[in-house]
Amino acid sequence: MKKSSFSKISTAVILAAGMGIRLRNVIGVCPKGLLEIDGKSLIIRSLERLKKEGIDRVVMVTGFQKTMYHKHLRHETSLPYIEFIHSSRFAETGSMHSLFVAQDVLLDDFLLLESDLLYESRALPSVLNYEGPDVVLASGKTGSNDEVYIYGENHGEHSEYETSSSTISGDIVAISKEPRPDLQIQGELVGISKISQNLFHKMCAQHQANLSFPCSNHYEECISEVSSEWVVPYLRIGDLVWTEIDDQFHFDRAIKIIYPRIKQQETSNKTGL
Repeated sequence: MKKSSFSKISTAVILAAGMGIRLRNVIGVCPKGLLEIDGKSLIIRSLERLKKEGIDRVVMVTGFQKTMYHKHLRHETSLPYIEFIHSSRFAETGSMHSLFVAQDVLLDDFLLLESDLLYESRALPSVLNYEGPDVVLASGKTGSNDEVYIYGENHGEHSEYETSSSTISGDIVAISKEPRPDLQIQGELVGISKISQNLFHKMCAQHQANLSFPCSNHYEECISEVSSEWVVPYLRIGDLVWTEIDDQFHFDRAIKIIYPRIKQQETSNKTGL
């Protein structure tokens, strides 16, 4: 894949305002990003990966139990600079509102991540080096039981997204959890995207035009809406190893399947196998 000819991205946004209600039996009243896998929190794992890829500033949008993030990260000196933004209406809004409230401090293109992700090392550079100002990362079939599908045009051919290990790209037509028989599934939303200022402004305008409280609008729904007027590509890495952790099933799967695969992969990369 060619490296992007666009300006280097140095800022990432992590959406960390969620209440994690489905994960309470695992993590109690802590926010999801503080969930630990093998003694290290999800949020620190992401921040370390971001630092390695040259990200020097992270805007973290908090909501539920915001002070826990402050305390968890205050003594970490080897991570990117973290700027906290609080979404005061986190209990009645979705992820797009978290992004929306940070718009005054987001003046350049940025990388967008969700806080509850466990993912392998290929994910970030694949997105950062994508040739174009915008891209949404997708994977092959995960069996997570909470899939958000990226749809493209249905040209009648069989989709290989379930088993293919190839890397392909195309343009998004819709993003949805719901079946779209008129469209073709191209992959599953990972939760890592590259967002240009042009796309961000369109997303914020779409959100503001439909804003009333409570508002469950999520950022991927805004991308889906604006994709009819603005070309938003997806990049599918069919065999990407990753999971979000929203509930007990996700947590168990992360411990038993996903993390061991990531650990094995990273060990192999270090030894050159």
